[in-house]
Amino acid sequence: MFAMSLDGFIARDDGTFDWLDNFPADDDYDFSAFMDSLSGIVMGRATYDVVRRHDEWAYARYPCLVATSRPLDNPPESVEALAGSPAELLDNLRARGATGRIWLFGGGDLARQFMDAGLLDTIQIGTIPEILGSGIPAFGGKQGDRWLDLAFAKPLANGAVHAQYRVRR
Repeated sequence: MFAMSLDGFIARDDGTFDWLDNFPADDDYDFSAFMDSLSGIVMGRATYDVVRRHDEWAYARYPCLVATSRPLDNPPESVEALAGSPAELLDNLRARGATGRIWLFGGGDLARQFMDAGLLDTIQIGTIPEILGSGIPAFGGKQGDRWLDLAFAKPLANGAVHAQYRVRR
C-alpha cells in the first residue's frame, strides 16, 4: 500500500512526502484495518530515513527489515538492516515471525525488484488528486510493460481514490 500523486510520484525529489499532509488516511481508507492485517514490513532505506525523522516509531509491533547495505544508527528494537535479494529479505522476515501478509513500504525501485522476482502479488494505491510535477516515480522509473488486474477501486471522501490490483503472472 502506498500513496501516489496523480502524476505518478510517491515523494518529492528530496524524498519527503509532506504533500500528503493535506490528504491524511481517513476512515474511508481504513488504514488501521490494513495495518492490523500485517505480519511484517520490508522498508526501503530512503523511506526508513524519512520515517525516522518523526519522534515516534509507529511500526514496533512488526518485525521490520530495511533493505540497505549501510548500517542503521540506533534502530528501533524490531528493525534490522539487510542487503539482499527480495527472496532473502522475505526469508529473514519469515524467520523472525512474519508468517502472513508483508507490507513492502518504500520506493519504486524496491517495488520493481520484488515484481521482477515474482514476489509482489498485490498493489494497493491511494491516488491523491495532487500534481507534483516531479519526484520519485511510483515504480522506479523506466521499465517494461506490466499488466495488473483491478480488484477494486473506491473514491474517498477527501477526493483520493483507493484501488487494489493483483499482479498478473
